[in-house]
Amino acid sequence: MATRRGRRERANTVGWLCVHPATGAVKLFHTVRTRSSITAAVLPALLDRLHRGLQGPVVLIWDNHSSHSGKKMTAHLAGRDWVRVVFLPRYAPELNPVETLWAHLKRVLRSRLFRSLEELEQVINAHLRLVRKRTDLLRGFIDSVGLEPSPFPSTA
Repeated sequence: MATRRGRRERANTVGWLCVHPATGAVKLFHTVRTRSSITAAVLPALLDRLHRGLQGPVVLIWDNHSSHSGKKMTAHLAGRDWVRVVFLPRYAPELNPVETLWAHLKRVLRSRLFRSLEELEQVINAHLRLVRKRTDLLRGFIDSVGLEPSPFPSTA
């Protein structure tokens, strides 16, 4: 997308690759925002929406982005017994399957010129809806980093 000099527009995207520990079923959930950022203030509501969509406990495997480990998120997670967080080592995007998904998406988008931010958002959403149907591709993102699903840890 061509923009005026000094002006940078972007499509902020958050995504979750989810693996059911018993069945191995893989799902993709995502949100794209072009008019606002995905901040530590917004992320808790998105996480709650993910939980409702999965209808079960969640083990988050997160990088160390400040919105994942900051005070707001820590306070939000403290009252939710349905979630456990495992942090990846710092500066290790090669261990994060969502980074593999983003690399795939960027390869698809890089040769296009978008007339507007809204068009970019539409293309991202359309492509991720297609990816969501390709469980072989989703499984490939998971397998590319060597993750194995494990049961939800008990609190006992």
